[in-house]
Amino acid sequence: MGGFSDSKQTVPVGPGRGDDTLLALDDTGILTATLRLGPGGRVVIPSEMREAMGLKQGDALIAKLSGGELSMVTLMGTVRELHAFVKDRGPAAISLVDEFIREKRAEAARESEE
Repeated sequence: MGGFSDSKQTVPVGPGRGDDTLLALDDTGILTATLRLGPGGRVVIPSEMREAMGLKQGDALIAKLSGGELSMVTLMGTVRELHAFVKDRGPAAISLVDEFIREKRAEAARESEE
């Protein structure tokens, strides 16, 4: 991320942009930005963050609001999260589905007997 060191620092973004956006990179590698809400509720993601996320115009982002905090993740990031979630449950998740299907079939069989 061009010119950032590992120590905590705050630097102005883009000379001549005419805004007061500030970036801060802490010693854990977390990049934060102070942004301003624009017309229509719009927020501009600083170019350094877009580049770090590999974003380009038209890409989809998923916004999450939890506990008063807004976060954004790429669509592909969400897909990776879902894959990891399912992978971690492996056979247990599959057996739950199989069990559910068995229960529904048994229930349907009981109803048809009545």
